Amino acid sequence: MRTLLRGAAAFIAVLITAGPLSAAGNSIRFARAQPEGTVVTVKGVVSVPSGAFAPNDQGFAIQRGRTGIYIHDALGGSYALGQEVVVTGAVANSFGEVLGVQPTDIAVSGSHPVHPAKPIDTGDVGEDSEGILVRIRGTVVDEVFDDGEYGYRFHVNDGSGEITVFVYAGTGIDVSGIALGDDVEITGFSGQFIDHYEVNPRVPSDIEER
Repeated sequence: MRTLLRGAAAFIAVLITAGPLSAAGNSIRFARAQPEGTVVTVKGVVSVPSGAFAPNDQGFAIQRGRTGIYIHDALGGSYALGQEVVVTGAVANSFGEVLGVQPTDIAVSGSHPVHPAKPIDTGDVGEDSEGILVRIRGTVVDEVFDDGEYGYRFHVNDGSGEITVFVYAGTGIDVSGIALGDDVEITGFSGQFIDHYEVNPRVPSDIEER
């Protein structure tokens, strides 16, 4: 049974600057390299819609090219796949150690096709892929575990090492048809929870049986 909440209540967000950094440095890649508490402005396309990872939080993720970041949004807005947004806020880690931005301002600047997921071996999902959309294919190596109000988890291995797939309740994804030994292809956010990395599907079409 999970003893640590998946909630986003435990931010470490002590501000160390008075305002956003210069425009020249305001990229997602630049923001990911800054210490927690640094105020940044990032721009990207919504790759995970608001609330998909509820009840963890009501946040969303953005991506620009091959770099992405989670937005730990508590401002009450709702952002859909493909919206282009500009976010200002402090670099912060959630309790699950997902690096992101705790926003003070979010503005929609347009729309753009969602960046395609990067095909990746299950054993290569890790720090280098955190924050972007990835696509894995492999065999389900255990039974689906019901994690109560948070969702469901199982593990997939393509021979390079197993990876946790966590399906949050907020996605509305039905996992009842997934069984040990199934060959699956899964698209999702490359994230982290405490001491391990995960792939987090966003919508029902993110999980396909092969």
